[in-house]
Amino acid sequence: MDFKTPKHNTPSATLIKNYLNKKSGKVVESRREIQRRFNGMDWCYQKRILVAFINGIASDREWACRKMFAYWDDSFIPIVAALWGQYHENSLSWLILRYFPKEFLKTYIDQLSGGRNYYYLCQRLIDEPDFKMDKSRLYESDIIKLYSITKRCVSDEEIKETFLSLIDKVCRVDYKSEYMYQWEVDYGEVEDISILSNRIVWRSLHEIEYVLKRDGLAEKIRSWNRMVMQAVKECNEFRLVKQLRLKGGQWKEILFDLIRKNCLKYQDQFGMPHEEKAHVIVEARKETKRQRAALSELRRKSPALNMLLGNFVLEMDEGSELPELPF
Repeated sequence: MDFKTPKHNTPSATLIKNYLNKKSGKVVESRREIQRRFNGMDWCYQKRILVAFINGIASDREWACRKMFAYWDDSFIPIVAALWGQYHENSLSWLILRYFPKEFLKTYIDQLSGGRNYYYLCQRLIDEPDFKMDKSRLYESDIIKLYSITKRCVSDEEIKETFLSLIDKVCRVDYKSEYMYQWEVDYGEVEDISILSNRIVWRSLHEIEYVLKRDGLAEKIRSWNRMVMQAVKECNEFRLVKQLRLKGGQWKEILFDLIRKNCLKYQDQFGMPHEEKAHVIVEARKETKRQRAALSELRRKSPALNMLLGNFVLEMDEGSELPELPF
């Protein structure tokens, strides 16, 4: 019985030679085998392969750039700089932002700071005396992360201002990237859901408390959130939807709308003592009831006013809240 002799691996040097020789007829085969075996090769071969691939076609250049992140050597700097000057590809700019000297980044700051690259540029240059961070080009969650790596002193007021801006944009569904607007829904009781259930908001709060070590500010955030949720649970809309016994998806969608509405309404009371916040809410409700009672009395005494209000569709059902409170 004849046995088939197993095929031996082609030597790495031969694979590289066949890849570089475009007339060998083995470029595609060699490319595939090199990529399959790359991680297990000796560094002397890996370095030759990375140089060969980064000087190849666009797809090979991108593959080489991704590998260079894990297998970087400063000898690659002149090659990457020359190719970036020629192609200005994102994959090449990622290597520059991560490994190149800061002086190179400063020289070509405008060309390197497009889109998401600006955040990574800030990571490298945030503590440079001549670099000023443009917060309008960053997500608030990114700014909070940058605060955690800077050597300069960041005040609680700066962090609070950034966090409130994040809350405002999430509540207005105004974040530009879709992944920034997702809710965690794995809760046994829907009443436990709040603005802090938003994935990005929660991560930013975690950054404030455990990385920036601002326990006091984190507790103020949680206290404010409890105040907002108290207002949500005591509003007429919340009671109404509970009575309707809506199912999961419908119920949570309405609840999220109420949370966003009340976060925006009470945003200027962030940082107030919890007891004072509760007092403000109670007084606001009393004022709403007084306004409603006064309006009803005027309409009862004046049929003409009652008709005028009806014509302008200003009538409110008994038990409803005023559309907006002045705070």
